[in-house]
Amino acid sequence: MSDLTKEKDNLNLDDEKSIDDANNLGGKKRLLVGLDLGTIESCFVTKYGLVDSDQSIGTIVPTVVGYPEDGILAGILPGNSSMLHGIEAIENELHLRIVHPLSDGVVCDLEATKSFLKYIRGKIDPESNHEVFCVIGVPAVADEEAKENLKEASRGAFDGVLFIPEPFLAALGMRNEEKLNDPDYKDPVSNSLFVDIGAGTTDFCIVQGYFPKQEDLLSIPFAGNEVDVLLDKEIREAFPEVDVPLSMIRKYKESYSYVGESESGARVKVPIDGKPRKIEIGKQVGNACNELLKEIFESIKKVIAMASPQSVFSLLQNIILTGGGSRIRNIDQELQRLLSDDGYEDPEVVLSSKELKPFVAMGALKVAKAARDDQWVRL
Repeated sequence: MSDLTKEKDNLNLDDEKSIDDANNLGGKKRLLVGLDLGTIESCFVTKYGLVDSDQSIGTIVPTVVGYPEDGILAGILPGNSSMLHGIEAIENELHLRIVHPLSDGVVCDLEATKSFLKYIRGKIDPESNHEVFCVIGVPAVADEEAKENLKEASRGAFDGVLFIPEPFLAALGMRNEEKLNDPDYKDPVSNSLFVDIGAGTTDFCIVQGYFPKQEDLLSIPFAGNEVDVLLDKEIREAFPEVDVPLSMIRKYKESYSYVGESESGARVKVPIDGKPRKIEIGKQVGNACNELLKEIFESIKKVIAMASPQSVFSLLQNIILTGGGSRIRNIDQELQRLLSDDGYEDPEVVLSSKELKPFVAMGALKVAKAARDDQWVRL
């Protein structure tokens, strides 16, 4: 039986356990964690509040590992560390070789991923006085090899794991159980199409009240990272004298991203021969982001065609965008317009939240609290 099959068997999401489980294993209490393991940033939660609450939840950590450059003098790096992770690695990147453990949402550097997950474990349980069981979100169509690599990377970091498709977790995390009896509440788990726009992949998932089957899922390797690459190319073509790293390009995108008609007003400062110069990149940002919109539109049409005839019309009125890419200005309106112009009847595309919330990690924690003991993959 595959891990994915084990995960979906009889998950009762209404039967939640406490985070510190009453069962003692080996003298230690169990700590349940939901983890959104992202290509650029990761987020973990060990508690959650209402979806519409202002409560701050989730810990965001850049998904990076930094190895000291050769010849670094003592006292340059904090604690003379032989390896740094997360924000400490970013802050000291001048003296480090920065490694991204994941590519397109899956493990590409096993040793770096192992190190990063152990770092996460240390932040969750610094005194190692718990058994830590973690539900980890994976790309919608992650294959067995990808899950086996992630399982191997999790050894030594967690005591038990489950791997669940990220869009399904986003739907579960967005769900507000306290409003389920409200006739005006539109349950995102009942009949919806989730589009999770991440850094490495854009994942699509038909969510209809049960654990999604393989035919309900689609994943494409076109997401935020590809927008960065396209924007870098656009800027270099328009301004051949400009040479800035991809990390700066990503910041430009995050500040000015939009889709739709070309706009101006995105002026950024760049170094030219060491001197500051301001350039206008509004057109270039729009061109790059509109390519992502086109890819999502073409893919969403394929997913809609997968839906059952009796569900498709109501499904069209509950298309939900989540993930970092859903912050691109106008992306919900433009996607809805494209669908309508293409002949789909009364499509409704909405954002999961006006603010970026850790819905995948929240959904992962809900699954962790509902999972039976025999459903965990022990490490």
